[in-house]
Amino acid sequence: MPLRLSSHTFTSHAVEAEVEYRLLLPDDHREGERLPLVLHLHGAMSSSASLELALPLYREAFDAGEFPRAVVACPSTPTQGGFYLDQEDGPAWETMVGTELPAHLTETFGAFDRVALLGASMGGYGALKQAFAAPERFAAVAALSPAVFPGESPADVPARNIPSVLGELHRTMAPGGDAETYARNSVHGRARTRAELIRSSGLSVLIDCGAADEFLLHEGAAYLHEVLAELDIEHTFRLVEGAGHVGPAAERRTLDAIRFLGRALMSR
Repeated sequence: MPLRLSSHTFTSHAVEAEVEYRLLLPDDHREGERLPLVLHLHGAMSSSASLELALPLYREAFDAGEFPRAVVACPSTPTQGGFYLDQEDGPAWETMVGTELPAHLTETFGAFDRVALLGASMGGYGALKQAFAAPERFAAVAALSPAVFPGESPADVPARNIPSVLGELHRTMAPGGDAETYARNSVHGRARTRAELIRSSGLSVLIDCGAADEFLLHEGAAYLHEVLAELDIEHTFRLVEGAGHVGPAAERRTLDAIRFLGRALMSR
């Protein structure tokens, strides 16, 4: 199926800026056609251009009948000062991604049939956080090498798990090391507070991480897997032996994540 990729901007009040986003949809999209929406969240030091890189994978899934006709949107979000977080007295990037952008797209396309999330690295953190905050809004979430940390409070996270930009995310999640703020901003913290809603929502959850992740994100992913199992939250967990944060397996893993979303979107 031919797919059309285009670039746009919209004015976000949550971040007080023009936000650039890329949009992918069937070339023969009909006005008024009600489609599902996929929010595709890029990783750190990246932009909405990541959707262009993923285009061949969406096309492959479309052509194989493993992904439905859908609108796929990827907004550009900053790393430092962003992190898919609503910051106190600062820009609200989580609100922009999860609320403002879907509302803006609804004005263009009308109400969406259902909504799913896909994110990698920092985007995986953002996708899981959105999904667990309001699981009733989403059919599925797929997180690849999500930037999550092992530990219930900021002080519990080993130093080896928060190098470089991950350390900046860790500090931004909990200004001053505040454990309550950290819990609100952490994926497993949200899972704990929303466990009953997540279980009853029917949300499909995929967590995929390389077992040789250079940033040790597999330790945080395994910790999250244990928390979800403890909370009896149904999910699929894949620890891919020999795979790193990026590398030869990354494209196949992303394609598998797109297929995962496709199954959820086409079965509801």
